[in-house]
Amino acid sequence: MANEDLFPLSMIDNIRAHPENYRLLEKIPLTIEGVDTHFPIKLNEPVQGEKLYSVVFLDTETTGMDPSKNKIIELGMVKATFSLERKLLISVDRYYDEFEDPQEPIPPEIVALTHITDEMVAGRCFDDEMVANFLSGRPLIVAHNAAFDRPFFEKRFSTLTNLSWACSLKEVPWKALGFPGAKLEYLNTFLGYFYEAHRAYVDCLALLWVMYVRSDAFGALVKSALTPSIKVIIQGNTFSINQDLKRLEFRFEPNTKSWVRFVSDKEQADKLKSTLETTYKEGAVNFSVEFKEFNAKTRYKR
Repeated sequence: MANEDLFPLSMIDNIRAHPENYRLLEKIPLTIEGVDTHFPIKLNEPVQGEKLYSVVFLDTETTGMDPSKNKIIELGMVKATFSLERKLLISVDRYYDEFEDPQEPIPPEIVALTHITDEMVAGRCFDDEMVANFLSGRPLIVAHNAAFDRPFFEKRFSTLTNLSWACSLKEVPWKALGFPGAKLEYLNTFLGYFYEAHRAYVDCLALLWVMYVRSDAFGALVKSALTPSIKVIIQGNTFSINQDLKRLEFRFEPNTKSWVRFVSDKEQADKLKSTLETTYKEGAVNFSVEFKEFNAKTRYKR
């Protein structure tokens, strides 16, 4: 493909004349072909004496949405080192990316979405020992939708179910940080970058890059992962107050037929329960309010 097709060089004069009408996107440096052969790559200088820990950015491609019957067909992981004290990424260390044959045809809609075909996965298999070694030392695992990736991962790797997980989609206050949305591709575009998401580990690198460029987002994620949270669960006859629950930031879970919201501590949970019971619980509106505590080892399990 000619350079003119990739980038409209004929527009340079227009860009110079009216730069306010244009925006330049740069390919994420870590995703440029061949860069991954040079890992580890230093991102920030470590400080003598500070504690350094490992974080693994993880992504899965699957044959469907249900971990009870669908399977992982691609697993991508990127391991990095970070400073817990400064909540800052220090280096990109290595990656793992592999296909696995689900022993059944990949649905056409999944092929269209992931571009992974039956021919690509035929005879391929994850190396369980290699995956376990990659995750040795109990790193923090970060996925951009951990509620999706963790159940699939733990079903396939049943000996790796006691690791700590964090969700960059839900545990980072993207709007408060100035981002109108939280989709991974959009986060990078908003920062002026693009990437070609043709492999799972490339998505991991794209997420890592956002966390590197916006260290405040990574700091918020690490802080959330280290902080226990309480799930407030409402079950019962709530139909007439559903809109009120939405305004109180509850969301409905169809599988449990309950309304849920996460809060940061017991005091906040007790206050919310008192408000719910004194304001809405009367007559036909009868419901129970229960609490369930979570931390990084228990969040996003199914």
